[in-house]
Amino acid sequence: MPAPVIVLALLTAITVTAFGIRCYCTDDHCVPYGVCESQLCLVGIVRNTNSVIRTCGSELVGCRKDVGRWADLCACDQPFCNTFAYLRSHTRHEQNPPVNPDDTLVFRRVDGPHDPNEHPMSNGEGGHLDGELQPTPKNSLLVFTLVPLSVAAALVLVITFNYYCHLG
Repeated sequence: MPAPVIVLALLTAITVTAFGIRCYCTDDHCVPYGVCESQLCLVGIVRNTNSVIRTCGSELVGCRKDVGRWADLCACDQPFCNTFAYLRSHTRHEQNPPVNPDDTLVFRRVDGPHDPNEHPMSNGEGGHLDGELQPTPKNSLLVFTLVPLSVAAALVLVITFNYYCHLG
């Protein structure tokens, strides 16, 4: 390997170690140029304002939720890596907490495999559990036709009786 390449690689490594990497910066302390230098770049959503802030910091590399003032926070170690796209793509895949065998069961699935033509809550013999009332055309006729007609007829009788009682 040629000597200039080795020297260039060493200078780059020393520069990054000594000065850090350059990052986008939208925090209040980097107003003039929008760039800061540190060991890590941070991008996150501030909990109080729901605004995206890009800055420099010293957090561990990776993404976390609810860290200090941050609702979401990602730290990366490449120059100008603290973009909103980086935050969005790395917080999308959240880790599920490990399942502890001592945890109590909160919900249990009650519906199992069933015939698509059969009602899922039936007891398998054509009857439904707990005497559940199923809508039928006969019930619909009763509810939507006979009940309103009965109420209207009773109203007509009351009005007619009231009219003839107050005539004289």
